[in-house]
Amino acid sequence: MGARANYVLIDADGLSLYYSHWGADQVCSALVAGPEAARRFIAAQHRCADPARDWLDDRWAEGGAVVDFTARRLVFYGDQLMLEIPCKRAFLALLGLTWPDWTVRWAYDGIGDLAAAAGFDRSLVRSPDLDERAVPDETETDPDDMHHLLTVRTAEGITVHPLYWELHTAWRGPGLADRPPAGGLARRDLRNVPVSGLHLDVAARTAGVWIGASCTGLVPALEELWPGWRVEFWEDRYEEQLARCGGAVTVPAHDPAAALDEVVSRLGRRRGDDPVPRMLDTVRRHAGDREVELNPYFTAHRQVDAHDDEWRSALDSAAELRARLAAQA
Repeated sequence: MGARANYVLIDADGLSLYYSHWGADQVCSALVAGPEAARRFIAAQHRCADPARDWLDDRWAEGGAVVDFTARRLVFYGDQLMLEIPCKRAFLALLGLTWPDWTVRWAYDGIGDLAAAAGFDRSLVRSPDLDERAVPDETETDPDDMHHLLTVRTAEGITVHPLYWELHTAWRGPGLADRPPAGGLARRDLRNVPVSGLHLDVAARTAGVWIGASCTGLVPALEELWPGWRVEFWEDRYEEQLARCGGAVTVPAHDPAAALDEVVSRLGRRRGDDPVPRMLDTVRRHAGDREVELNPYFTAHRQVDAHDDEWRSALDSAAELRARLAAQA
């Protein structure tokens, strides 16, 4: 039980690594109001003794951020609010206003990108998840499910393979073109935006890869995984894949302004909500009269919200962004 995160502060005093047992689902709340609010939140978490050793790895890390005041750079990932691509894009656009003159980047390699941004080798945090690499034998048939989307263009046309969402077929390399999952479709109208995708053009030997959230280890390995192919990484731009399918795959249109409203509303409801007491109450209810020995890290989290004036400034930025979106509509 938990939502484990590493946070890093880099400033004139050097580098500090922090751990929060519940902080992966607080990433957006920690960052939305700008650098100083983020600094206070991060500095209140559990400070790790050895920044060269005490990192979470791919298996356990669910989110976090590197806030580098020396380079004015923010790298982050996590938070269930960011699982929906329209909300993620809206939040990144909002950070463009609340973190002015900073470079803001999403960590598609998860904790690996955070380690690299902090100056460490990614091998420090690597712990492969083999389930992400196990391509099923059959194509999924339920259009309501969230999917990983594999599409293959050959001389005969496009074949569409919606697959289980917690995998990425780019791990399989060129052999996938010869042995795709059975049951490929000529077209599919999906009812949700996929969570990741791979588009193969077999004749051109090109592979287009995109990831909605993060896929640990994949992006740094793409060139090695696809020898002799040209690989393009499209970040979260699923539209690139749809465009290459010529109408064989459709997804619902999204409203950027509605996504922004959803982000702001959910972040507003979170203010003042500390997950630790709530989870302790849950543990006590389930334990009844039994004694429960908790991992000491279970309560390693301090909820530090943005000050009222910082929150109001973030809301003003959201209103400015919404006005821009309305003008573009």
